[in-house]
Parts: sequence; C-alpha cells; structure tokens
Amino acid sequence: MLRNLSDVLMDLHNGLQGAAQRAGVQVTQAEMTLPVDTALTLKDGGCVLLADVARSYADAGWHQQSCRLSLVWQQLPTEALP
Repeated sequence: MLRNLSDVLMDLHNGLQGAAQRAGVQVTQAEMTLPVDTALTLKDGGCVLLADVARSYADAGWHQQSCRLSLVWQQLPTEALP
C-alpha cells in the first residue's frame, strides 16, 4: 500500500531510533538505500508523492524495479542550527 513519502520516512526514522534505544546505543549517523515503489498522485489541488518499501521479499514483486531511495540521517551540533 502506497502512502505519503513523509509517513514512510518518519516510520523508518522511528524504527531506527527504537532499535538504537533497545540496543542501548546512540546513532549519530545512518545511511541506507532501499527499494521503493513510488507514484505521483493529484490530491487536494496539489501533487503528492506516494511511496513504500517492501515489508518482505514476497511483497508485490516490485523488488526487482530499479527505483531506489538513498537516505542519510546525521546528528548536527546545536551550534550549526540557525
């Protein structure tokens, strides 16, 4: 099921934070490249990017497509914030 890309990113981020907390570590940088299924759709007078990653290898067969999402999350010193 495709959903707003922002929701997908928040779920990935929350999952990463949860895993780090359970392991008792603090993540200062994380990089990942994931296969994604995407679609542009018109909604509420604008264009919305829908996406999702595979929940398992068996999901929908789209794992062979070439669409990839590359992410980098990293901790910034508070002095770097405006």
